[in-house]
Amino acid sequence: MTVGEKIQLYRKRNGLSQEELGQKLLVSRQTVSLWEMDKTLPTVDNLLRLKEIFSVSVDDILSEEPPREEPLHEEPPCENPPAEEPNPTLQPRESYIFTYDKTDLRAVYRKMRRPLVKRTVLFILACAVLFVFLAVAEASDAVIGLLMGFFLLGIITHIGGYLTYRKAWKAIEGRVLASTYAYDVFDGYFILNITRDGEITKTEKIRFVEVERIHPFGGYLVLQIHGETYILKKDALIPDSAFITLCQTAPEKVAAPKAKDPLKAVAILLYVLSGLTLWGALFAVAMLTEINHAMTENMWVFFLFLPIPLASVVFGFYLKKRKRKYKTNVIVGFIMAAVLTIYGCFSFGFSGLYSHSDEPIRKAEQLLDMDIPTHTRITTQDWTKGTQSVPRGYVYYTSDVYFDAAAVEDFEKSLASDPRWLTAIPNDLVGITSYLCDLQPGDYTVIYNMDSQEFGTLPKESGTYRFLNVLYDAEENVMRLVEYEIEYTK
Repeated sequence: MTVGEKIQLYRKRNGLSQEELGQKLLVSRQTVSLWEMDKTLPTVDNLLRLKEIFSVSVDDILSEEPPREEPLHEEPPCENPPAEEPNPTLQPRESYIFTYDKTDLRAVYRKMRRPLVKRTVLFILACAVLFVFLAVAEASDAVIGLLMGFFLLGIITHIGGYLTYRKAWKAIEGRVLASTYAYDVFDGYFILNITRDGEITKTEKIRFVEVERIHPFGGYLVLQIHGETYILKKDALIPDSAFITLCQTAPEKVAAPKAKDPLKAVAILLYVLSGLTLWGALFAVAMLTEINHAMTENMWVFFLFLPIPLASVVFGFYLKKRKRKYKTNVIVGFIMAAVLTIYGCFSFGFSGLYSHSDEPIRKAEQLLDMDIPTHTRITTQDWTKGTQSVPRGYVYYTSDVYFDAAAVEDFEKSLASDPRWLTAIPNDLVGITSYLCDLQPGDYTVIYNMDSQEFGTLPKESGTYRFLNVLYDAEENVMRLVEYEIEYTK
């Protein structure tokens, strides 16, 4: 017999439906159905719990040998079967009666909500770090807006989860405060009687193997049984109480901190680092651009971050070989590797558009008959390659020239007394200036007609003219040279 057939047989022997078995295991009915159809296998934890529920060994479940024949229950038991009455001559080994006040429940509530609060705080801290990172990198408004939307969505989700949990806990709190819980403990099971307003509202026989989870919270033991939560006061239990013994003999039921898993830690680390590589690469490009003023040419930096997502992909396949969860590492690794590669290729795709020759500066000095200060860097874009869609004329090239503040000190003093430099463009000259030279307050500009060799004047006749437009930003110590051609109609 297959494992699925064994699970189905033992389930029916115990008079359980797929839904009821799933509730005991804290899994869905569909999961049980997939087991029974041999489409998936239970995890080790679920096998151990199946062993307890069916009162058989794990070998019995996994063995291909058919089990010993026993009569099957054709009909599932009623939803609320009457509790088995203990032998009246049998005395309980332990007896406890618990009532609770708000102090008890508040202490347990704080402990149980801690994971929710911890996740929310970590999420907010991660978003705060990203905001600082983007602010330093001077990211665009679109990127910051996208992060803001993600942040708000995450906050709403976390707060919604917290409020849902709080509402559920409030419902439990009201019921617990109004009830008295009596526990009579026998060998292998205990009888629970819940009393409210002097009347017994629930009597249930619970085997210790049916306890699904035990949460030790300070002076309390919180038991989860069949989807219900029960609170025991530890200081009221006898030293060798069956509840304390259960914690010692069934450590898999105790919700203690999980043992450290190096593979899982590495997987999480690679997953997180892979997600951050794009931000790290953008930050590195921004820092490098502050130095050399050539963002497009700096995009090769994205390739430096490729080893991280590639390592995530490789490690994901290693996890797959070890039959561990691997898809998150593989998917995120592939996506981030593809994005980094695309951005990194921009350096090669646009490399032919830029040059750093001093030729545009020498040409401008000759045409304008002026000395341009010693520069630290020049980046020239050749606009003749490809189709243009720039208003006001055909552009040949633009050059951005960067200076040190000390190098332009004398040059800036001479601008105010040089009539060729304008601080505002007259209305009649707007039509012949370059769209790429956007004059701002505090800037200086020169408009030179290369055909008529005139400064700041309209052509005398209609025709096609070639201009050199120079813009100097005294605040940033940057000069832009634009050579373009327009068709002028007088």
